[in-house]
Amino acid sequence: MADFPSLSPQTRTYIPGSYAVRRANTLAGGQVAVRKNNAATDYYLSLTFISDSVDDQNKIFTHFASQNRFQPFDIPSVVLENGGFSFPSGYQWIYRDAPRVTYEPDKITVNVELELVAPYDI
Repeated sequence: MADFPSLSPQTRTYIPGSYAVRRANTLAGGQVAVRKNNAATDYYLSLTFISDSVDDQNKIFTHFASQNRFQPFDIPSVVLENGGFSFPSGYQWIYRDAPRVTYEPDKITVNVELELVAPYDI
């Protein structure tokens, strides 16, 4: 298991997980919600890396090629630095999709979409 490259992203978008809930209407007209498990799911993290060299882009694509969507990995602290994020212990990340790259003069932008998965889903 190779960790994600130690690159500092320019932007991070985090969507915290939620619990699976089943809602049902009562005969009195109210609603009841029952949590189906004790583990939250659907944690998502979008990262944008901007660079003027192809080296950083290659690090991300090389990591994706080795891990793909099926091999979970950890994220180094430099990627999450000053984000104030908290994740459940034991969970690891997988790619939601292949990294996307756009080229502009003197600027390469790589967008990465990650999903946090529970240890029993790995």
